[in-house]
Amino acid sequence: MKNLFLGSVTERSGKSMIALGLAKSCRDMVGFFKPFREVTICHEGRVFDQDAHLMKCALDLPWSEEDLSPFVYDVADPVTIDKIVAFHERLQEGMDRMLIEGTRDIFTGCMGDVSGLTIAHDIGASVVLVSSTSISGLDKICMLRKAMEQYPLDFRGVILNNVSDSNAGRILANRGIPVLGEVPIVPKLKHYTVKEIAETLSARVVQGEDYLDNRVENLMIGAMNLETALSHMRRSARKALITGGDRTDIQMAALSTDTSCLVLTGGMQPARSVMVRAHEVGVPIILTDLDTLEASDHIDKLIARIDPYDLEKIDLIAKTVREHVDMDAVWND
Repeated sequence: MKNLFLGSVTERSGKSMIALGLAKSCRDMVGFFKPFREVTICHEGRVFDQDAHLMKCALDLPWSEEDLSPFVYDVADPVTIDKIVAFHERLQEGMDRMLIEGTRDIFTGCMGDVSGLTIAHDIGASVVLVSSTSISGLDKICMLRKAMEQYPLDFRGVILNNVSDSNAGRILANRGIPVLGEVPIVPKLKHYTVKEIAETLSARVVQGEDYLDNRVENLMIGAMNLETALSHMRRSARKALITGGDRTDIQMAALSTDTSCLVLTGGMQPARSVMVRAHEVGVPIILTDLDTLEASDHIDKLIARIDPYDLEKIDLIAKTVREHVDMDAVWND
């Protein structure tokens, strides 16, 4: 059994994407375990980890999402490492390899002796880190490399994600840290649908139910004057426009440009003229009680979300990881 612990030192490193790409690119049966839930979703009265749902569906795993990601880290009452190891042993049955996904920060759990380093050590997993190329991320990798010297761990190296140049890889390599891959920015992976926006905001669709599969490539906040807004709108294709329900002028302007949907905030219904025009051009309108900044923050987090039923995106992720990551070095094959 080959166990691989995938950790990170910063938020939004793309760890979930890399985990999916590694698993889908492996010819063996790959199991999945994420000890601690982070971003949870609710479905049919059940609450479970978003990544666990993704991997269960994408890898066709027999376990429930609750089994794949069973615990919530509570510093006042932490789960024991023995329970984590026991869950791992149960999930690995019938698998050739296990991929264990850590939290956003591999140090989470130190106070309860269940950090990523401890988990990797106790289940006998090799460690691969996923990081962005930010300065803070590179600094933390160097710091973590020194901390790992206290553990008898097999540290394979680092996969850099959303890479636009090779400077970050050279910096780490010059400090003796193996770079296993440099995954470039893939714009298509940052796109999402109007339906995903509506689900994320728990919003009501008031117009355009038939167009919820529209792709969104850009996000724009309509909180400026009409002339300035129109200038920006013309340069922004397939956008989701977030604006107050009372900004009829901004909404009508957006409907005259390449717009995928209108997101109206504050719970205010759109004017009839907006509804009629949106119907004519096939643009859905969704309504949320959140304010504009709250809605923008929620949608911004969609970049990290992968729809487990979006087979085209999953195939693209697997292909991208396969082409830019040294799979043999990761799995030690």
